[in-house]
Amino acid sequence: MNEKKSAREGDLVLPGDYLGVIEEYMPGNGVKEENGELYAVIAGRVRIDPEKMEISVEPITDTPPLPKVNDVVIGRVIEVKSQSVIVQLIKIEGRENDREIATSKLAGIHVSQVKPGYVEDLSKEFKIGDIIRARVISNEKSPIQLSTKGPDLGVIYALCTRCRTPLVRRGDRLVCPRCGNVETRKLSSLYRKVTV
Repeated sequence: MNEKKSAREGDLVLPGDYLGVIEEYMPGNGVKEENGELYAVIAGRVRIDPEKMEISVEPITDTPPLPKVNDVVIGRVIEVKSQSVIVQLIKIEGRENDREIATSKLAGIHVSQVKPGYVEDLSKEFKIGDIIRARVISNEKSPIQLSTKGPDLGVIYALCTRCRTPLVRRGDRLVCPRCGNVETRKLSSLYRKVTV
């Protein structure tokens, strides 16, 4: 018969994990006793109080954040279609200390949400690899829906499509300082001012 190992201070445990026996410790928060054996009932870190001879599980509370409607997110363009842009979410602005985003991390920008007015060609507004700043307008289904309508929303970092050099903003256009290539994007007023 293989012997079960007792949990130690700081161990990460999941519900149902074996912690020890009732002869060693009294069950504390997050711990249940079954037939003299102690088990975790929540996910968390093992805490042992040697004075009380008590074992407990401290819950892990930093659950990954979910983007909410009106959150501003930073993402990378991974596909440009005729009617929409597919974005891989990187982070939620103002929540930098949180863990990674708790979704499939994919979001979409419909052509009608790029900017006020008519958008003739999405490939003139976004390119694969662009880093964008956008507002969440719907998170009810996947992918999350974003909008770049607004002066501070849009592309915040872009590389030249010819030589992959970071582009420099000149008015409403982007210019490559290496090869001189000129490109257009749906630019944010914060272009190259936001760190990712």
